[in-house]
Amino acid sequence: MPTRLSQAWPITVKMYWCSDKNVPLIGKDPRAPCNSILKLNLTEPGDARPMVPKDVEKIKEAYRNEVGDLSGFNEFLGYGVKLLNKVPYMDLMYEVVSEGQVIGRVYWDPLLSRWRLRFSLPGLTRILYKAPLKTFRVRGGIRTLFRVRVFKNNLDLRPYQQVLFVSESDEPIGIGYVSKDTEVIKVHSIFRNNVSEYLDQRTRMESSWDDVLKYNDYYIYYYKSRAVKFIYTMAEKVRKSITVSFSGGKDSLVALHLVLEAGYRPIMIFNDTGLELPETIEIVRKVSKMWDLELLIANAGDSFWRAVERVGPPGKDYRWCCKVTKLAPLAKLFLEKFPEGALNIVGQRAFESLDRARSSRVWRNKWMPHILSITPIQDWPQLLVWLYIWKNKLPYNPLYDEGFDRIGCFMCPAAYIAEYNFVKETHPEMWTKWENVLESWAKRLGFDEELTRLWIKKGLWRWLTPAVQKLRLAKKVDAKLPHWKKIYSRWLKPSLKNCEVKDDVFELKFNGEIDPEGVKKQVSVLGAFRTSTKGGKNKVILNGPQNIKVIVERNSIKVEGTRGVLARELALDTLKLVYRWGNCVGCKACEVSCPTGSIKVIDKNGKKQPMVNINTCIHCKLCLDNCPLADVVVERIFPALIMDEVTAWRRRGKRTHESVIERYLKLKGFNVDKKRNQLKEDALVSL
Repeated sequence: MPTRLSQAWPITVKMYWCSDKNVPLIGKDPRAPCNSILKLNLTEPGDARPMVPKDVEKIKEAYRNEVGDLSGFNEFLGYGVKLLNKVPYMDLMYEVVSEGQVIGRVYWDPLLSRWRLRFSLPGLTRILYKAPLKTFRVRGGIRTLFRVRVFKNNLDLRPYQQVLFVSESDEPIGIGYVSKDTEVIKVHSIFRNNVSEYLDQRTRMESSWDDVLKYNDYYIYYYKSRAVKFIYTMAEKVRKSITVSFSGGKDSLVALHLVLEAGYRPIMIFNDTGLELPETIEIVRKVSKMWDLELLIANAGDSFWRAVERVGPPGKDYRWCCKVTKLAPLAKLFLEKFPEGALNIVGQRAFESLDRARSSRVWRNKWMPHILSITPIQDWPQLLVWLYIWKNKLPYNPLYDEGFDRIGCFMCPAAYIAEYNFVKETHPEMWTKWENVLESWAKRLGFDEELTRLWIKKGLWRWLTPAVQKLRLAKKVDAKLPHWKKIYSRWLKPSLKNCEVKDDVFELKFNGEIDPEGVKKQVSVLGAFRTSTKGGKNKVILNGPQNIKVIVERNSIKVEGTRGVLARELALDTLKLVYRWGNCVGCKACEVSCPTGSIKVIDKNGKKQPMVNINTCIHCKLCLDNCPLADVVVERIFPALIMDEVTAWRRRGKRTHESVIERYLKLKGFNVDKKRNQLKEDALVSL
């Protein structure tokens, strides 16, 4: 892992291994009967989890793919309990931990579409000359590997085959891979350590998860006590309704149980995105019934499927889905059920992502700032979560036993190709439905049959922009992607024809028709504008302050009387009104965001449309900035084409998410000083 990436984690897991008992330790308990405790050197953040039988199957498959058969596999995998630690890679990759050693990395190869295994030195010492891994003796040893790095292949080796380099004394000194054309063998990694060092560390002792529970009992108690105290302190301080966001996953299960241990009877909140696997729905209802807790469901219905037809598949850099299926339904539920606020407990952990690692244990969301959210397990490593579940015999989601690492939307763009294969194996009908959507969009984007196959099977649909990860993966799988402008121009209808700027006129022209009526029905969102009577059925003229005009016709949006950033942003805001009018999916994020209740989404002849009351609208634009169609879809596509810059959504002059919260606080009566960020944070916490 690159150093700069490793140092990015502000908090990491410190995990140890008791050689005497062959079990992992969450900390150094001086009372544990261990004479030899080793620190596990895991790739950061080091959030290792228990290995389950399904994991053993994929490691076995990967082993067979590397060496040809399973000879030496049991010796390789070793004795006792084992861990998997997720590490950075273009797809899913884990460090395999056995007997306190990282014996290799198992990973999904997106090019070959199969599990593979990259041996480490400790792993190789276990199977040296016991497994048919192709071995080359290098004259000169490590110094030769450092100097040469590439060797000609004069043997009959298959593409991408892994080979072992040994010294003249048969010591493993490195790993190499055969090139795609099989002409050369490239050195991938070089070993500097001595084989005997790893042989001496082996315990060759059986152990069970009951043993792990026994020798980590103190730390389970320690972390639980701190978490329960934190929940109790916050509950007594806030003194409002207590809710738990329960996703059906392991972390939210532990968070819920901790609230019960603190002596409270919380209300369970489940966000049904319409993309949940059936096992998740079942475990949510099972847990609610088992503890006799009230269950409230924020249901997104079929909003995702309606939206994806209009705005395309979501991406890591195009996350409209979260607003449509999660934030809007949750915000609506919290506003309806808890208008006076609530204390919401969330099963969030720092080691899940860098954003969460930098997050506080207490925060507010801009979508529902009257709700105070806290996480009592922010500093809990994943191993501790599982030990807590097993110790308390909690009913966890059975999908974890099928190899799933995360529980959530089955086709989340933030997931890995390997995880999509889990879904394909366990729920083929759901994955087929999603592939049909992707095929339809590939056709719309003009992809040929081969590019369509790669775009879907290799997960290239997970990015909208030409992100570095996307380009890396495309190069690896030999996918010839069109230029981003070509994709963007076909993504939305109507597409942008051109942008003309002349003196005090800024004009957007479209390849197709837009509906001016949408601007007329939402005009007050733009500010102090009034609709002119000089327009017509196919034309809307808006008169604003200082002689600024906005003219919307069937194929154009024109801003007159101003120039530069102001003209561009006014044109884009107008376009957002037009676009959400014609493509509204009924998520009602605008209704939730409006502080005066001035906007309502109505159903007119089966079509959703946002209607604004011009008499009560205060032009705050919160409804526009929280609309997934406006804030994500329009923002990612049109500014990039207008400014000829793919990262134009970061442009100067654009309203920021920080300013959204700032405007909300002002509307609630807080005196927010832009020069004093701390005042703003204090106001947000006390809201």
